[in-house]
Amino acid sequence: MMGRVVAGTALFLAFGTGCVSVSQVQTADTLGSGKFQFGIEPGVGGAALISSEAGTEAIYYPHVDLSARYGVSDSVDLGVRFGSSLVELQSKFLLTDPRDPNKAISLAPSVSGVFLGSSTDDSSISYVNVALPLLVGFKTSGGSELVLGPRVTGTRLSGNALEEGAAVNILSVGASVGYALRVTEGFRLMPEVGVSVPVLGEVNTTQTDSEMASGFGGGFVQFKLGFLFGGGRPINRSANIDADDIDHGTDDTGDDVN
Repeated sequence: MMGRVVAGTALFLAFGTGCVSVSQVQTADTLGSGKFQFGIEPGVGGAALISSEAGTEAIYYPHVDLSARYGVSDSVDLGVRFGSSLVELQSKFLLTDPRDPNKAISLAPSVSGVFLGSSTDDSSISYVNVALPLLVGFKTSGGSELVLGPRVTGTRLSGNALEEGAAVNILSVGASVGYALRVTEGFRLMPEVGVSVPVLGEVNTTQTDSEMASGFGGGFVQFKLGFLFGGGRPINRSANIDADDIDHGTDDTGDDVN
């Protein structure tokens, strides 16, 4: 029981101070080779922790990030997000054909964190968050995209001082839903809601054995409104490409589109 309370409190503090983003604020489709995107992501989050010892604690906090992404190839994007999420390194790997006019499915692993240490007393604290979202996008004829994002997240909080240390490892599951509205060729407006629930944890200290934790009785929710600037991929529906053409690498005229 104590391990559950300690782990839940630690994760509550991590989310509650705005360190973790549970939203993607990006499309499932990649940008396309050589394309660049810049994003402004204002939003608000909420964190709640329920325990028999501490009762119910809930806080709400602003969460603002800036992001930049670059299309390394037609199927791979790399990027960075910084702000309330600290520094987050992002990637995205498109699993479907880039020419598919109807859908896009991609994996978008990311890692964020911070390390603070003192050379005077050898004390330190570190935070690492690794997320693995699966982004599923449904494209519209106008170039907009509805994005669903189930995700698994691993979080580690650790610290030491005066030759004593402690670490909390948390496994969370969650999901997000957003809509990237294509306003102009170079601008998309993307509202998105994300949730995350811790399901399993482990507490380690130098004074006690490892203790597993579960049943945290809490969770996290976040709303963001993304302002995404950059041309991105052209609207594929105007290219006369259908599912059979994707399989054979041609357009409706029979010409090779690779």
